[in-house]
Amino acid sequence: MTKIAIYVVVAVVALGFVAALRIAVSNYRGERSDFERSPAAQASRHPELTGIPDLHEISFAAPNEPSVAVWYAPSRNRAAIILVHGTGADRSSLLAETRILAAAGFGVLALDIPGQGASGGRTLWGVPERHAISAAVEWLSHRAEVDPQRIGGFGLSMGAYVLTQTAVSDKRIRAVVLVGCPNDVVEQNWVTSAKWGWLSQWPTYWALRASGMPLDLLPKNIIGGISPRAVLIIGGTLDQVVPSYMARQLYDAAGSPKEIWIAPGANHTDYAVVLPQEYRNRLVGFFSRTLLD
Repeated sequence: MTKIAIYVVVAVVALGFVAALRIAVSNYRGERSDFERSPAAQASRHPELTGIPDLHEISFAAPNEPSVAVWYAPSRNRAAIILVHGTGADRSSLLAETRILAAAGFGVLALDIPGQGASGGRTLWGVPERHAISAAVEWLSHRAEVDPQRIGGFGLSMGAYVLTQTAVSDKRIRAVVLVGCPNDVVEQNWVTSAKWGWLSQWPTYWALRASGMPLDLLPKNIIGGISPRAVLIIGGTLDQVVPSYMARQLYDAAGSPKEIWIAPGANHTDYAVVLPQEYRNRLVGFFSRTLLD
């Protein structure tokens, strides 16, 4: 082999190594970003600009826990819903759901999970989030306009993941909507990072393990514990972040009463854009049947 050929081989190998390293680092950083504080959206600090009557910002904290910042619109029908957002977001990412439920008369409490938005603490997608959701239930339970037996929960993506965990143990949550909920966070990350095989999958998994997130209490294993309280599971036919088979798996594992809707043409978080009327009807109808009837 000539020197030129050797140089070419070495250059190709070096370029391949650099490319592989970039893929690995990019996927590792991408997963780690799910646990880092994202810049707060401007809308989050200005509920008065949403057009939702009486929506305002408050904060509270459980004993020995960091403060939780929330939007709250008072209930007009004695029922209230806690909204839990997903990764890289804050409460304002659930503006569509806040507007839908508030317009139907429900009290709406949209929280910033620990480590995101204006809330204190650190994001782990586990214990801190469960404590924050239960603190929200406790706060609502003492509101004069809210019947403590009519408190529900709505979670989107990883917000649905931790809401599932909370609802199993906190029986005060009487009805649950899980939208784009991973069945198993390891499986979900393995599926979504599969583009480059092990080059992208293993760094994603290492980042997940390095985050400190507990990898027990997987929704697919525990969702049955929500029964006999009602659960509605929503997925999208085009969702590539949480494929629709995961929604069906959760539905199969859930106890009764349970409902499922796989929204045609919907991606991971765009239900209110793709099918606005149907989405509204599903949310309002479910919470009306389970919390008002």
